[in-house]
Order: sequence, then C-alpha cells, then structure tokens
Amino acid sequence: MGHHSYDFEIDHEFFECFEASELHEGKVHVHLDFEKQERLLVLDFGFDGEVEVVCDRCAYEYLQPISGKQTVYVKFGEEAEEEGPDDVVFIPADASEVDVSQIIYDYINILLPLHRVHPDDAEGNPGCNSEMLHLLDELKPPAEIDPRWNALKGLLDNDN
Repeated sequence: MGHHSYDFEIDHEFFECFEASELHEGKVHVHLDFEKQERLLVLDFGFDGEVEVVCDRCAYEYLQPISGKQTVYVKFGEEAEEEGPDDVVFIPADASEVDVSQIIYDYINILLPLHRVHPDDAEGNPGCNSEMLHLLDELKPPAEIDPRWNALKGLLDNDN
C-alpha cells in the first residue's frame, strides 16, 4: 500500500522503441501518481508537451501541443488478460512490475487531434508551407460543372 509520484521526459528515444510509429520527435512531460491498493493499482497520468506530426494540408511537419490527464486501473488476476475496458489493464497476480511505456505511448496518440494542420500565424494566415499551398492551388481542378448536371438543376427550380 502506498502512494508514489514519478516524472518522465519523453523524447525521440522513447518513440524509436515503437515500430511503425508515426511519431518520431517531441518533448512531453509525463507526471504519474501511482497508488498501490491491496488488489489494484491506480495510475493517474498527466501529459504536457508537444510532438512533431505531419500537417494534413501541406504534408510538412510541425509541433502539435498536447495536454491531458488519464487514469488507468491495473488489476491483478490469475494471468494477463486482453479483454476489458480501455482504462483497465490486467496483469498476473505474481507480477512485480508494471511497464507503463505502452500506456504512455497510446495516450500521447489519443491526445493528438484527428485533423492535424499548422496553426494560423498572428495575422490569421495558414502556418503551412506557402510554396506547397501555392502548388496545391495550381493543381486544383477547375471549378466548372459538368454540363450533364445542368438538366438536374432544373429539378431544383421546379416547385412540384
């Protein structure tokens, strides 16, 4: 029984441990409050930092700030189980260690936004690579409508 606190500094070396990771660079401070109870461990994580991600708009990297908290419960059982709620991890009753690296990695990924774009600058302009935005604008297909759709426009104007 007891309460312990740990602090971790996550950087590129941490991300290299995960094969096929889309994250390679970043600096994230992880604070872990660890409470040991009789048959349960309560892990309270706090995340604060930034990781390098690829912009969905211009395909250039940028630093995405992340911040959040998560509680994970570690339950002891006869053997490690895979099934259960997302915030519950099962480990064998005789285990003397808990590897939190996968938990940290997963929650860093969960904290990332689904749509990742460079933040706008002070004037409200996109922070994306301007050359790439210009190239994308040049390659954009023309906005003209296929003339075959004109017949269907008439149906919209019909009051029937």
